[in-house]
Amino acid sequence: MNNVKLKPYSAFSNVYFSGFQNNIRLYTLNKCEGKRVYGENLISFNGNEYREWDPFRSKLAALLLLKPQLDLFSKDQTCLYLGASSGTTISHLSDMLSEGIIFGIEVAERSIRQLIQNTSQRKNIIPILGDANYPERYARSIFATVDLVYQDVAQPNQAEIAIKNCNYYLRNNGYLLFAIKSQSIDSIGKPEKVYQEEKKILESSGYEIITSINIHKFAANHLMLVVKKNP
Repeated sequence: MNNVKLKPYSAFSNVYFSGFQNNIRLYTLNKCEGKRVYGENLISFNGNEYREWDPFRSKLAALLLLKPQLDLFSKDQTCLYLGASSGTTISHLSDMLSEGIIFGIEVAERSIRQLIQNTSQRKNIIPILGDANYPERYARSIFATVDLVYQDVAQPNQAEIAIKNCNYYLRNNGYLLFAIKSQSIDSIGKPEKVYQEEKKILESSGYEIITSINIHKFAANHLMLVVKKNP
């Protein structure tokens, strides 16, 4: 793996790739050199260390692979991450937003303990034990509006959770990245119908859907939405 040559991946900050066409592998520049979060491969290239980013374990990696022209990220952004779990995706976002801040909300005590352990050296991640259904309850820990909300919460009221948090924390003209898991909303309904209903809820609340990306190739019954909060 140390013979791998990396190139910048599109315009994404601190994201790199190797391979060609249908065999692309993503990497992020490791903010905490020598440290793994979930057993990922580490490689060296031109004096820097990079972490391999597995799209089968990270919906954000899947999104970037399938939509490389997205222009949403800069290294100094502030992000609210809903459903941070034990730290897989949020740690790669930490590499990307190397000069920003990420507030990681997680409701499960076991997962938040793992998140704290896995990301303790990542000073731009602030783990918060909280229920995303009640955004006002963690307002004391979030001291400013955010540029970006990333949501990966497997609950039936996913769109409602997104709207509540975006209304509370997301700045005007900021973006929501929303991972919809259809089976968490309706376990027997057709995914396409579930996706349409979630889109309608967002649009009826004044949010603009910029694009939607089917990521079934990497995560079954999942759709990623890019949503803008208009003034």
